[in-house]
Amino acid sequence: MTPIALSVCIPVYNCGQFLPAALDSILGQIDEQVEVLVYDGGSTDNTPEVMAAYARPGLHYNRGAVRGGIDADLATCVAHARGEYCWLFSGDDVMRPGALAQALAAIGNESDVIVCRHTICDIRMRIHNEYSVLVPVALPMTVEFADTAQRQAWFARATTTEAFFSFLSGLIVRKRAWDRGSMHPDFAKSCWAHVVRLLSLSKQGLRVSYVPQVWLDQRGENDSFAAAGVVNRYRIAIEGFHAIGDALFGHDSIEAFHIRRVLRFEFKLEMFLTAKILCQQSPATEDRALLDKLYAQLHCDPTLTRLPLLRTYRLTPVWFVAGLRECVRWLRRYLKP
Repeated sequence: MTPIALSVCIPVYNCGQFLPAALDSILGQIDEQVEVLVYDGGSTDNTPEVMAAYARPGLHYNRGAVRGGIDADLATCVAHARGEYCWLFSGDDVMRPGALAQALAAIGNESDVIVCRHTICDIRMRIHNEYSVLVPVALPMTVEFADTAQRQAWFARATTTEAFFSFLSGLIVRKRAWDRGSMHPDFAKSCWAHVVRLLSLSKQGLRVSYVPQVWLDQRGENDSFAAAGVVNRYRIAIEGFHAIGDALFGHDSIEAFHIRRVLRFEFKLEMFLTAKILCQQSPATEDRALLDKLYAQLHCDPTLTRLPLLRTYRLTPVWFVAGLRECVRWLRRYLKP
């Protein structure tokens, strides 16, 4: 039998609507050295029927009796993998043609983690833009996280939390490295257990590569982390990555500082001002006190912009933000070419 070089690992929960597009984009590219594993964490939609229609060699479907959550379901999915490498993939994203061949070529440099680029699309997969991971890099680059200078230089180049392994579909992980890590009990239900598993290996030895090519299209407007509301979605990321930086590197470390810097870049003032409106409109699901706490946590570092941003957030009334948004909508509608 041909050894499996790459396992595409897809944990899903109630993803039946979008799973066919993901599978269609992948299965046409596989050969005998690639397998595709779908682990269903107890879906209540038509996922089992979708998978029955796709039954074929090279595609393996396992189903759990109950929902385990993304952290547990991903770990279970990878545990079933036979490949030397695992491409962690979301069930609603779409792989680009030729990406699998490029990934197989990239794993030849024997990195422990490979991070690729992707586009951001709307829910109908209309492309909005390409997503940044590191300060623009034209050629593939590889760093050794065990080397403090190289690791901190990587963190300093980060423009999004994807540089810290947040986005599943953008990650290819060496199974041997994954197995060296473990499920940290403090992060077992954080949505970031895979991040902690990998980053915890940094000082022991973790070879990380960045591929600046776009290998997939991410389906937007379908964020499962936002099921409990926008404010809670912000909490998952802000509290989660603050805790990761503090636990793995120490609050005053260069790494933790850059994690917080990237969060400030991702969660801009206008997002929080808009969330103020949601808190007023839907107080049962959107927690204004938590939103205020998160914005203060986001700006805990003594930067030059800290106090002006905090004051602007606190003093800008909801009615002003709502009115401004309406003006922007009107201008976009009537100034269209």
